[in-house]
Amino acid sequence: MKGIIILADHFEDVEAIATIDVLRRAKLEIKTVSTKESLEVRSQSGITVKAEKLMKDIDVAEYDFLVIPGGKAVSESLVKNEKLNTLIKAFVFGEKLVATICAAPSLVGKLGFFGGKKFTCFPGFEKDIDGKYTAKEIEVVDNFITARSMYYSLDFGVAIIEKLLGKDKAKEIMKSIQGLK
Repeated sequence: MKGIIILADHFEDVEAIATIDVLRRAKLEIKTVSTKESLEVRSQSGITVKAEKLMKDIDVAEYDFLVIPGGKAVSESLVKNEKLNTLIKAFVFGEKLVATICAAPSLVGKLGFFGGKKFTCFPGFEKDIDGKYTAKEIEVVDNFITARSMYYSLDFGVAIIEKLLGKDKAKEIMKSIQGLK
């Protein structure tokens, strides 16, 4: 299975990198995608990362899931990014998994996709979203996975694995990152 993770300037470091790491351990193919005209993206803590693709070059038909980390990027640039809104809609209407963490669930929620559904996000970003905000660590509802904050990044990655590859694979990966056999 193939997915993409969105990187915009000021993305939350741990939410992106930890998720990429966990998904690749499960042998899921995850491509880093820049929302800019450049592959170079700066994280929230100032680390420069080179994405593998530009968002303008993404063909949704080639991918099975979308991951969007939070961070300042959400309120600084992603909330106004019409190309990202179009991408989110394509994944949702294609009945593909959309996984968001921290502030990023607000992007999906403001497009109206949580209508009546349970979701979680960083406290304060649930405002003006039609849905059932739970404040839980992780919510998995239909083709949506939402996570509350950076603290739950590993759990978020494992939830994506469970949704895509099943409970056994998720348990295997969880044990491996915990150093258990």
